[in-house]
Order: sequence, then structure tokens, then C-alpha cells
Amino acid sequence: MASIERDGLHLIREVAVRYIGRERRAPAAIREPRAVVEYLRRTVRDDAREHFVALYLDGRHRPVAHQVVSVGTATASLVHPREVFQPAILVGACALIVGHNHPSGDCRPSQEDRDVTRRLRDAGKLLGIPLLDSVVWTRRGGFWSARELDPETLD
Repeated sequence: MASIERDGLHLIREVAVRYIGRERRAPAAIREPRAVVEYLRRTVRDDAREHFVALYLDGRHRPVAHQVVSVGTATASLVHPREVFQPAILVGACALIVGHNHPSGDCRPSQEDRDVTRRLRDAGKLLGIPLLDSVVWTRRGGFWSARELDPETLD
């Protein structure tokens, strides 16, 4: 945590990460996009706006924590690798999966979605925390997975 002193007050910047803990870990590794989407749908209840969520995994690809990185508008959400990977380092994640909802009901990724995925992939390679997948889901049940439908985005 970084601290700042202003006007005699000592402020501390916090990072909120929902740590799942040993007792609440998924019994099996999350390897299929459908399992990722089910997990993220339980995490994000308000689907009128885009929510960008990071799912942090242990060495066996079981979730250890997750964080809503960004809540945007009905059509966009701002994401920066710093906000995605800082909690990953704090919880000792060995890998991560990211995803966001599309309130429009169209699960096809935009060019900006693909660009964000590439930036996160590159940051993960640099930090040694690989990005395993990037998913887009809709409330109607559809989803898109980079790992399945656009693997060169992650390689």
C-alpha cells in the first residue's frame, strides 16, 4: 500500500480484492470458458453497465480471488493492466482470466476488447502471470472466449 501525507493527514491507498480462501476454493480447476462465464455471472449481478472482472488463479488454475476492475457505461469500460495485475501480485496469482459483460446482448468482442486482451497478454508475459482467457458474456446466455475463438490474441 502506498501512503500519502496531505495537510497533516496520513492517507493510505487500498486495493480491494475479494480473497476466496482455502475453504471456498472451487473444487476443480476452471479450464472451460463456460465455467468461467458461470463464475463471472454469479459475481456481476448488475448487467446494465459493463463490468470488467479479473479472476485470479493458483498454480492448479483454481480461483483464489477476483476483482471487479472497472464498471463502465452501457457500451464501454476503462481497463489498464496496472489495475488488473496489482491484485494478482498481492494474492500470489499464478495465472488469470478476465472477462466482461456486454449489456447490448451481442457477445462479439469489439476491436478495443481485442486490443485490451493483447495488452493484458503482454503484461502477463512480462510479469510471469499468464492470461489464460478473455471472455465476453451476455445476460441472455451467449459468450465469446478468446481461447476458443481467437487464440492468436492470447499467444
